[in-house]
Amino acid sequence: MRRADLSEENVLLSSIVRQGRTLRNLCYVGSYGAASKMAECRVHPAEVGYTSATRVYRVAELGIDLAPAHHGLLAGLWHARVLKRAGVQFANVGSEIIARTPSFSVPVENEDELFILREIVADGIYNLIPSAPGAVVLDIGMNVGFTSLQFAAQPRVAAVWAYEPVAATYDRALGNLSRNPELAAKIKPHNYGLSDIAGEMTFHYSPRWRGVAGVEGPSPEFRHYHRIEDLSRVTVTVRSAGDVVRELRSEHPAAELIVKMDCEGCEYRIVAGLQREGLVQQVDVFLIEWHKHGPTEVARILARENFVVLSSTTGESTGMIYACRRAGR
Repeated sequence: MRRADLSEENVLLSSIVRQGRTLRNLCYVGSYGAASKMAECRVHPAEVGYTSATRVYRVAELGIDLAPAHHGLLAGLWHARVLKRAGVQFANVGSEIIARTPSFSVPVENEDELFILREIVADGIYNLIPSAPGAVVLDIGMNVGFTSLQFAAQPRVAAVWAYEPVAATYDRALGNLSRNPELAAKIKPHNYGLSDIAGEMTFHYSPRWRGVAGVEGPSPEFRHYHRIEDLSRVTVTVRSAGDVVRELRSEHPAAELIVKMDCEGCEYRIVAGLQREGLVQQVDVFLIEWHKHGPTEVARILARENFVVLSSTTGESTGMIYACRRAGR
């Protein structure tokens, strides 16, 4: 059978399964719209209650009600359950759903934010403990600020320099920082991105999926599993990562420097640019999420620069690189 035929068959089977789920859900909630939404989000009626008059889903396990403005969280409930097991509490506060982690509190409004929070808090992908007090973190790809807050909560981290180029995402990050003033005092946010050279970049952006904004855009894998209906093109300002590293070193000459990158494809340019400028050795630890082109290119550069490198693959086109510089510059 040809690949196209297989694809059409999979789409048909998926449609049949979804209709089956919808009919099952309809027996419980009595509303076709709600039943269809639950089928789309793969939410079982045993997991939520539904009030048709107010269109509110009750998630008893998490202790929250999802009004229409928060229906975007339905598809991410499984992330929320993982977060709950990691000690995160959820609550309705005014018109928001608040997630209270062991370190900070933030509102969550969609599946993407629950996913990012799960990676940081439950999966612990950035659970690095600096070797001594006074460490500085360079957060390239701040997004809505969750990672910056998590780093700032570490007693051994003295400062976080954070970079987010998309204005709408940056504004949401500032709101999240303002809710956690003690941690925000350590964070220095910037409304521009970093690359190998200064200038402008244009890429795809979705307000619902802020985490996939970048030069590569949503991967085929991501597009397969998620409906993205609000993609637009956005032009942002970027600065040279090398210039920023020099500025940081001027201000914190002896600090342990940890560079976290989640910049949707720009990591290749940044690491190559730092190598060209002879600045890789100014960094002590790299925590890099790679996208689409694999870990090999970045891992080879860091290994040649005397770093111990560990790489992993977390999806068809994403993964992590952890690299620690050997003792002695």
